[in-house]
Amino acid sequence: MGSLAENLTPPYYEAVLNETQDGLKDKEHVAPADEMVTLATRQMGFLGLETAQDKKGKQVTVSYWKDVDAIEQWINVGDNKINDRFGIGLADTCGIEINLIDKTAHSKHGHSHEGGKDPGLLRGLNTFVAAAFSSLTGFLS
Repeated sequence: MGSLAENLTPPYYEAVLNETQDGLKDKEHVAPADEMVTLATRQMGFLGLETAQDKKGKQVTVSYWKDVDAIEQWINVGDNKINDRFGIGLADTCGIEINLIDKTAHSKHGHSHEGGKDPGLLRGLNTFVAAAFSSLTGFLS
């Protein structure tokens, strides 16, 4: 059985989520990244998600999205929810890397996806994410 990404048709976006603060949990023992996963499944434009472990054994969640607007909505809702629930901003608890997947590569071993990592686009998306956190932080202060 293949990964979810192998079954999606580009173009779509992936958001790689990882916790930057270990051990932060609320009274129900829910971590910020867990809350973001729950919120993702409730957002329009959400296509699915997969979890894995990085080289250090930390959980990494990759969520797949129809468009940037869907990711923006998820981040905005998530930042508000994390701030309300944990008293800290999303940017202070989780790292999110956004990539555009825009090509399907075919090989003799089957079907895999390449990230269409246009540096200008990624720079713009990363700036967007930073600006979203920045504006929300200013708004919430």
